[in-house]
Amino acid sequence: MENRTAPLFSIIMPVYNAAATREAAARSVLDQGERSLELLLVDDGSADESLAIARRLAAADARVRVFAQQNGGICAARNCALAAARGEYVGFCDDDDLYLPGALHAAAAQIRQTGADVVRAGYELWRENAAGRPVQLPHPVGEPCALDPAPDGAAYLAFLAHSGPQFVWNAWYRRAFLGDLRFDERCRSGLEDFIFNAAVYAAAPRAVYTPAPTCRHFEMRTAPPAPWPPPWRPGLKRCPPGPRRNTPRPKPAARPANCQASGLRARRSSSRSFCTSCGTAAPKNRRPKPPGRRCARRWPPMRTRPRALTFCAWQGKIKRKPPRWRCTRCA
Repeated sequence: MENRTAPLFSIIMPVYNAAATREAAARSVLDQGERSLELLLVDDGSADESLAIARRLAAADARVRVFAQQNGGICAARNCALAAARGEYVGFCDDDDLYLPGALHAAAAQIRQTGADVVRAGYELWRENAAGRPVQLPHPVGEPCALDPAPDGAAYLAFLAHSGPQFVWNAWYRRAFLGDLRFDERCRSGLEDFIFNAAVYAAAPRAVYTPAPTCRHFEMRTAPPAPWPPPWRPGLKRCPPGPRRNTPRPKPAARPANCQASGLRARRSSSRSFCTSCGTAAPKNRRPKPPGRRCARRWPPMRTRPRALTFCAWQGKIKRKPPRWRCTRCA
């Protein structure tokens, strides 16, 4: 199973501005009990001391190989290392994650026992809380399972149900099985792991999963959204006072209306054909109205003429007139 001229594992670690965590992540891989490995550090255009730390690690350990490129994203960095990998199996480790002790030894045991194309294992998930301290988050660990190539998708769905989310940093892939399969470099904001694994499982691999954790994955707390509108700073022009465009003006509060005949407080009705004071239905003129005839009665003048649909008690029509809040009984 093992190739004497090449290491068993090629661990790929893309790094971008991770001087504070890179050395600890690399040491967690190099201190594994499995000695047949190589660590590929790909600097993705870091602006800090990440590249200098990587070169110092390579000078101290011959198993470390360093690559540098312009900033192209995590997918481009992983593809660069995939093209240069020499190990029989390829694994991935983020620049702020940690391999737990004995992780590669457990993976090598599964490889020798099953000969699977994809070996998956459990993981620990840590996330920063509001105070900035990492805390471990519980998650379903699943149960041991295996996937054999099958013409239908029932075995694949069962494997997904038992093995959990399909990340790449808790799995090892046979390099010969991957062939020319690479990460989609258009993915710059996540989901690259799931797209890559979807392409892997489409090729019908033999896979195995064990729930024992082998790595510790850290998730940084996202920054709170910027306040809006942004605070004013000296040198910025202030907006003129008064109403602004696209800003809805506040509606004036409706004044309570009273029946002009009885003086009682008007009651809002769901129907416009009822008096708002006593609730009596307004009469309707059953005689046909001649064409062009208009109501002879006129509404008294008012200071303000609100544009509202009001029921005319004399003609039984809905007119755009100022409301008088009375019916035939109140009149």
